[in-house]
Amino acid sequence: MQDLVDEEYTRQRIEPLPGDPLYLHLVDLLEGLKTLIPHNITRVLDYGCGGSPYRRLFGSCVYHRADLAGDETLDFEYGADSRLPAALSDYDCVLSSQVLEHVLSPSSYLAEGYRVLKPGGYLLLTTHGLFEDHACPDDYWRWTVFGLRRLVEEAGFKVDRILKLTTGPRAAMFLAERELSRLRFRGLGLYSYMLKSGARVARFTNPRRRHEACDASFSQHRMSDADQVGHDMYIAIALAARR
Repeated sequence: MQDLVDEEYTRQRIEPLPGDPLYLHLVDLLEGLKTLIPHNITRVLDYGCGGSPYRRLFGSCVYHRADLAGDETLDFEYGADSRLPAALSDYDCVLSSQVLEHVLSPSSYLAEGYRVLKPGGYLLLTTHGLFEDHACPDDYWRWTVFGLRRLVEEAGFKVDRILKLTTGPRAAMFLAERELSRLRFRGLGLYSYMLKSGARVARFTNPRRRHEACDASFSQHRMSDADQVGHDMYIAIALAARR
């Protein structure tokens, strides 16, 4: 958990730069959050806050932090059942950023988020579509936009908008980057030689230049609405819903 409050961890999420290890995903995630943040909110609960890397996106509003017990800087603690203090209520917005995949019972977690919102309050939620295992402390789930919509609606929310983040060829490049150090081709012949040569070139390409090339070539694959054609592979999902 200490990694989540590290300054560099936070910087890479709120100010991602080409060359950062997760840049292609994190810059799109940041843009998705900025797109969906509701206006005129005064009370926010960061539910599963970690180091609260996106705190500054919410300006001067009242901002409470809740997470698993063990961090003395938290406003509220909860256990494996995701139960928040019974007295909590009347929030304009519940932020759940890259948390749901780590929750033992997503349905219980969303029910608590619904409970603490005032009528008309917003749930702003992001989670993973395609991503590697990353325990923090546990990693249980992945979703499609269809499955996530159903789960959120079953908790009582009305979904306003769903975004797919880091899609298509941009997603393919991100996933390939995560495995470049292990990418090897065994075999004989010209085809195997070409694959090995291509992988070798990719491994030694400057990451910053590679990311800048992806930004220029695949800008339309950074973020798309859920029903937009041609974006069936995606690294993450961002969702806005109302109680």
